[in-house]
Amino acid sequence: MQMDIGKHIGELLYQHDAVALPGLGTFVSAYQPAEIDQVKGELHPPGEGAVFNPNLVTDDGLLVKFLQSRHQLDFETARKQVKQYVEEVKAALESQEMVDFPEVGRLYQDYEKNLQFLPDSTNFSLEAYGLPVVEAYPAARPKSASAAAAAPVSTAPARKINYALIGAIAAGVAVILMAGYFLLFNEAPQDDEGLLPVPTSRVNVSPSGQQGATGDSTEEIGETTDGQNPAASAPVEEERQETESEKEAGWDSEEPTPAPDQKRLVIIIGAFGNQKNVSRLVDEIYDAGYEPYTEKSGSLTRVGVQKAYRQPAEVERVLTDVRNRFNSDAKLIKK
Repeated sequence: MQMDIGKHIGELLYQHDAVALPGLGTFVSAYQPAEIDQVKGELHPPGEGAVFNPNLVTDDGLLVKFLQSRHQLDFETARKQVKQYVEEVKAALESQEMVDFPEVGRLYQDYEKNLQFLPDSTNFSLEAYGLPVVEAYPAARPKSASAAAAAPVSTAPARKINYALIGAIAAGVAVILMAGYFLLFNEAPQDDEGLLPVPTSRVNVSPSGQQGATGDSTEEIGETTDGQNPAASAPVEEERQETESEKEAGWDSEEPTPAPDQKRLVIIIGAFGNQKNVSRLVDEIYDAGYEPYTEKSGSLTRVGVQKAYRQPAEVERVLTDVRNRFNSDAKLIKK
C-alpha cells in the first residue's frame, strides 16, 4: 500500500518541534517574530515557520509512530513505508525534480548537489494560529489642540525676532566692508613721504673745515628716530618704490675728476629705500670727514664714501676706518 507520507509532516509540526526523514534530513519548526512589510504596508504576526536541516538525518521515530496510530499498521510495515518514501524523495531530487510537502514547503537540489528548501507561509504556532495579516501604514502625528491654539500666538513674535536678527547681521556685514575699504584704500603714509630729497650740497662734495681724509674724528654715528642705526641696517635692502620728489630732484653721483697722479676709491656702506635713512647717513658721513657718495640702483639708493688717493696703502686704511665707523660689511667697489 502506497501512502502519501509528505502530507503528514505538516500535521506533526503543529505538535512537535521537528520531524525527521531518516537518511535525508529534518524539518524543524523555528520561531519567526512579527515583521512589517514597508512596501506592501502589511504587518505579519509572530509565529513559527518550517526550515530544513540536511545535517539531522537520524530517525526520531515520529513518522513511524504516526503511521501506526493513523493507519493501524505494525511497526515493521510502518518503518518500510517511511523508508520507501524517503528513497522516492531522493530519486526525485537526483532527477532535478522539486518535491512538494503540503503546508510545509518545497525541497530541491541545486547544481552543486546541495539541498535547498522553499518554505510555505504556514504558521505552526498554536498560540498565534489564526492571527491575520493586517495593513500597517505610517500615520501622521496630529497636532494637539493646545499646540494648534498656541500656534497663531507664537508666530508673530518669532517673525519679529528673525527680522531683528537679519538686520543685525546686515549691519555687521556693512561695518566689516567699510573697515576693509579703509584698510585697502587708505593706507598710512610711508615714512619717507613728505621728506625733501638729500641736499646735493653735501653729496659727492669733499667736506670743508672738517678733519682730514683719514677720518680721525671720534664722533659716534647718530641713530634714526626709530632707534635703528642706518649704517648698521645697511645690509638689509629696503624695498620701496621711488617717490616723485626723488625723480624730480635726481642724484648727483658724478665723481670729481682726480689729478693725473691720483686715483679714486668708492666704498658702499649700504642701500636704502627710505629717504630719511639716506639723508641721515649722508650727514653722518660728511660730519665724519668723508666725502659722501650716492648712486641709484633700481628702487634703492646706495650710500657710501668716495676719496682720492695716491698710495694703495691708503685704500686699506680708509676701508678699515669706514668699516669700524659705519658698517663692518662695507664693500670697496671702485678704486
